[in-house]
Amino acid sequence: MNIGRNAPCPCGSGKKYKKCCLQKQQAVSSVEAHYRRLSKAHDKLANRLMKQGRDAFGDEAILAAVDEFWGWPESEDDLVPTAERLDRAGPLFWPWFVFSWYYDPDDFEEPLDCPANLTVAEYYARQRGPAIDSLEAKIISAFGRKPYSFYEVLSVDLGRSMVLKDVLTGWKITVQECAGSEYLQPTDMVFGRAAMVDGVGMIVGLGTTIIPPGFKPQLIDVRNRLREGRRPVTDEQLYDWDMDIRQFYLAMEEHLHQPPQLTNTDGDFLEFHKLVYQIESSEEAFCKMASLCATETPQTLRQAATLDAKGQIISVEFPWSGKGFKGHSGLDNTIFGHIRIDKEKMTIDVNSAGRAERIRQEVERRLGTTARFRLDEIQDMDAMMERSMDRDGKPPSLAESDELMKNPEVMAQLQEMMERHWIGWVDEKLPALNGKTPRKAVRTADGREAVEALLTDIERKPDDDGSWVEMNRRGVRQVREILGLSKKE
Repeated sequence: MNIGRNAPCPCGSGKKYKKCCLQKQQAVSSVEAHYRRLSKAHDKLANRLMKQGRDAFGDEAILAAVDEFWGWPESEDDLVPTAERLDRAGPLFWPWFVFSWYYDPDDFEEPLDCPANLTVAEYYARQRGPAIDSLEAKIISAFGRKPYSFYEVLSVDLGRSMVLKDVLTGWKITVQECAGSEYLQPTDMVFGRAAMVDGVGMIVGLGTTIIPPGFKPQLIDVRNRLREGRRPVTDEQLYDWDMDIRQFYLAMEEHLHQPPQLTNTDGDFLEFHKLVYQIESSEEAFCKMASLCATETPQTLRQAATLDAKGQIISVEFPWSGKGFKGHSGLDNTIFGHIRIDKEKMTIDVNSAGRAERIRQEVERRLGTTARFRLDEIQDMDAMMERSMDRDGKPPSLAESDELMKNPEVMAQLQEMMERHWIGWVDEKLPALNGKTPRKAVRTADGREAVEALLTDIERKPDDDGSWVEMNRRGVRQVREILGLSKKE
C-alpha cells in the first residue's frame, strides 16, 4: 500500500508520514543497500585473499595455520580430522587464516617461505597499495586481527538483521545477517566475529554450531577469568587469549555434536546386566535381601509373595531401591535394580556395570556361601529395546503412560512432585554454578545471569509430552518468583 508523504503515519504517532516512519524506512533501506554492496565487495575480496594465501604464503603456511587453529596437536590422532568436523570448522578457519593468522619466525624451528608478521589480508593491502578498492580496504581494517568471541542473540528481525551481544566483552552490535536471522532465535549463542564496516554491522567468520543458553554459565566463568580486577574484557585481551578461547569453543562444539550417551542416576553409562545366583533357601535369601528395598517393609513384600503351607517364601519380586533421587528433589526414592527370588534361583537386573558390582558385593556380604554366582549376562541396548516393543512397535508402557496422564489424580500428584522439585532446586548446589545454589548465585550480577540462562535452557528444551512442558514452565516461573528474577513471557 502506498502512503502519501503528507498522510498521517500509520504507526499512530500523530505525525505526518514524511516526518515519522518514512525517514526510518529510508534509513533502513539505505543500510540494507550498503550492506549488499559490502557483501559483494567481501565476496570478491575473500576469493582474492584465498588466492593470495596460496600463491604468496603457500601450502606449508596453510598447514601451519591449520595446526595452530586446532591448538598445535601433538599427533594426528589428537586432531581427529573427520570430514564432518572439518566441514564445520571451515567457516571459522578460512576467515581466521586470511584476517588473523600470521607467520612469526620465532614460533618455528624451520623457517617458512612466506611473508613474516603479516596476515594474508595485510599483505594483500600492502601489495595493492593506493589501487586497493575502498570497500575492500574498509573490510580489511574492520576485520584485520579482530578476535573471535561468543555472541548471544538478543533479538531477530527475520530475514534482515540481528542484535548480538558479545558475552565476554558486553559489546552490542546490530548485524545485517539475512541467513542467520532465519534460523537463530533470542538466547541462542554463536561463535564468530562481528564488526562495524562503514556504519554497517557485518559478520565475517561464524561457527555453524548453535550454542544453547545452558552453556552460558561456562562462558561467564571464562569472562571472569579474563577480567583484570573489575574492568571489562577488551578485544586486546580476546586477541591475546585467541587460542584458548578458540579451543574452548572447539571442545564445546565437539561435545554438542556427540550423540547423547544415556546414563542412570549414578552417572554410569547404561549397560543392562542380569546376575543369576543359585541359592540354598528362598526364605533365607529373602530375609537377608529384603532390606535392600527402601520403599516397602519386609512384611508388605511377604504379603505379595508366593508362600508354601508353612508360610515360607517360594517366590517373590521386589525393587532394590534407596531413599531420595539424585538431581530431582521432588522424588522420594531411586530404583537401582530388580530382585527376583524363585525357589533355588535368584536373579537381579541392573542397568550399569557399576551397579552390578555393587549388588554383587551386597549379595556376598549378606548371603555368603549360601549364594553361588552363576552368570552375568550383559544385554545389548538394541536387543532390550526390541524385546520391550509391542506388536505396534511402541513401548508397552507408552499406552499405559498416556492413560495415566489423563487421570486427574495422577496429574495432581505429578504437579505436586514437580512443585517440590522446583522449590528444592533453588537450594541445590549445582555444578553449573560452581557448587553454589541458585539462591546464593543470584546475589551477584554474574550469578543472576547464569541462573537466568539455566532457566531459559530448561524452558526451551523440547518434550513430546505437552503436560510435562507446562509443568516445567510453571516450575520455572515459580523459581523466578522465589529468586526475584524478571519474568519471561
